[in-house]
Amino acid sequence: MKYSYRYLVFVFLVATAAFAQENRIRYNNQNLFLGGANLAWLSFAKDIGPGFTDFNSFADILLQMHDHGGNALRWWLHTNGTITPEFNEAGYVVGPGQGTIEDLKKVLDLAWEREVGLILCLWSFDMLRRSNSPIVLNRNRWLLNDTSYTRAYIDNALIPMVDSLKGHPAIIAWEIFNEPEGMSNEFGWSDIQHVPMVSIQRFINLCAGAIHRTDPAALVTNGAVNFKTLTDVPTTSFPQIGKVSLTTEQIMLHHRQTASTANYNYYSDSRLIAAGGDSLGTLDFYSVHYYTSDPPNPAVDMPISPFHHPASYWLLDKPIVVAEFHIKETLGVPKDRLFEVLYSGGYAGALPWSWTDKTFSTQEDMLAAMQYMWDHHRADVDVNGIGGDWPVVTITSPANDAQFPDSAEVTITAEASDKDGSVVLVEFFANDTLRIGERSIAPYSITWKNIPADIYTLTAVATDNQGHQRTSNRVRIKVGTLTMARLEAERATRQGDVLNMIVSNNPHASNGAYLDIRTQNGRITWTLPAVPAAGSYELAFGYRLSYDTPKDQYINVNGTRVATLRFDGAMNVWLEKKLRVNLVQGNNTIQMELYWGWMDLDYLAVPSSIVSAVKTPFKPPVIFSLRQNYPNPFNPVTNITYSLAKPEQVKLAVYDLSGRQVRVLVDEKQLAGSYRIAFEAKNLASGLYFYRLQAGSLVDEKRMVLVK
Repeated sequence: MKYSYRYLVFVFLVATAAFAQENRIRYNNQNLFLGGANLAWLSFAKDIGPGFTDFNSFADILLQMHDHGGNALRWWLHTNGTITPEFNEAGYVVGPGQGTIEDLKKVLDLAWEREVGLILCLWSFDMLRRSNSPIVLNRNRWLLNDTSYTRAYIDNALIPMVDSLKGHPAIIAWEIFNEPEGMSNEFGWSDIQHVPMVSIQRFINLCAGAIHRTDPAALVTNGAVNFKTLTDVPTTSFPQIGKVSLTTEQIMLHHRQTASTANYNYYSDSRLIAAGGDSLGTLDFYSVHYYTSDPPNPAVDMPISPFHHPASYWLLDKPIVVAEFHIKETLGVPKDRLFEVLYSGGYAGALPWSWTDKTFSTQEDMLAAMQYMWDHHRADVDVNGIGGDWPVVTITSPANDAQFPDSAEVTITAEASDKDGSVVLVEFFANDTLRIGERSIAPYSITWKNIPADIYTLTAVATDNQGHQRTSNRVRIKVGTLTMARLEAERATRQGDVLNMIVSNNPHASNGAYLDIRTQNGRITWTLPAVPAAGSYELAFGYRLSYDTPKDQYINVNGTRVATLRFDGAMNVWLEKKLRVNLVQGNNTIQMELYWGWMDLDYLAVPSSIVSAVKTPFKPPVIFSLRQNYPNPFNPVTNITYSLAKPEQVKLAVYDLSGRQVRVLVDEKQLAGSYRIAFEAKNLASGLYFYRLQAGSLVDEKRMVLVK
């Protein structure tokens, strides 16, 4: 059933003047409506600090937003604390992490050059996700619950970050948490460990106070999961009575009549100060998230919908940014009207979720929403910065996937222009790093000669008179005859959670076998011992998506991360994903480091010319280990995996909460190696069970949940 705009118009006429609040965010000495998106990460928890930072992707995303009038991007930093900040062995934070401040500054510079501001979100509820290691979980709990650990973070990481970056024109605000309610006793989710809301309030108060003291001009916010934790107003709807403007008295009467469903603003000034004691530890504006149920339930979803209540309805005294939502039809509001509804309803910003999660909000829809705001409300979204227009460049010839014979000459032609200046240079590249040549005046055309047989990706880079550069579309061509050799995944070296990288058989896989990867912790490495010459080479990974699509994984070459490769496409079909990398002469390693994991990996294909005595032996595990069962929770079958370092008398049994043995799965002598046992529990009641592995004098135990 569709819900008419009659209700929407009614809500937006509700006594907005009675509870006046600011509806813009102060940024760049302007009062702006934040129209943009969530990034929220390129590499979950790993965008800053030790390791590879993909600055080129940041630059590209920010430039696309600039081109469509976007002005704000929300970006997650520490997230779960696995990479940054830096902790010592006692669990205290001792620094922001190697390279953290430098990475932040570089991305902020890229953003400002493109006239886009960043909301820097420090932490997420993911810091207490049960799948984190015990070390991470312990130190994060201490960070939240113990003031001495909180102070160490503030003094050794937060203040150095804020102090080093204060005054940077690309910082809109610092955000303390993403949806901290998810790790609270009061509202927490089952796959997350919990702390009291008062610990979360205290942490916000102390961090916000430190930020305000370090940079008095800085803004601070916090990402509430929805309005239930952000307002004292009951989350029930007004009756649908048409285009009626209610008085203040009528609003208050409605609130009193529905007081039994009243909520609680955990983030008001007085409540944050009461929790932490810092008078400066308050928020400058509110951030709230909104998602409908699946499937949508108007009775539940509409009462807390910012698309069906104006900002004034919540009786809050600060601007409100709707900082997460899906761009989709929302209880009768078309997806192309969502930004306009929030703008007209007195909210201070619209940031849909998310650039890297395309399930509900596509990049095209997000950019279209930003463009709408630029076209219709430019004065409220236009950042007065340094950017101006950037050049536009397109390769028009040759066509994508064009093929040329051996020794062919290839003519490359591009078109380039600039709205507010002039194009001063167009450079041509193959595989991003091989510079073919340049042209400074039109026509921008060049002929490439003496091309070795290979597959190439052509690009053109245009530079305008302000020094701004844009890269063209990518055109793939094949020159000559190139043969590829497959290096089987099941013969590569495996590290990490090797028990969950399982060699499996399939007649349609290369060589009849593949790696069934059921973990996020691991690395698969191939060695190329005799690459004949340094250069750029195209590789290909054979894969199948059996669990979900897409799956992102890291690719490392010679120990350095060179790409985050997205494995996408149809489910349960063998596919191939290509990547261009730079190799040195002689020995090289190609490594897939699991980010999402959970896919089938078939082979690495490389040009036949660089394969010589490839040595990729698989070394089986030589440790005693009991792994977490999968799936967990389960119904009614789960798998238990373990390994033995030497032959042992083995007993694997399942126990209930009272310690009563309910099933013996193994009771025999076994050789060294890896084992996987299926446990079927269809005759057992739902609940928590334990399984214990005893091998000689070694014992380990884990828990599992049966849900029927």
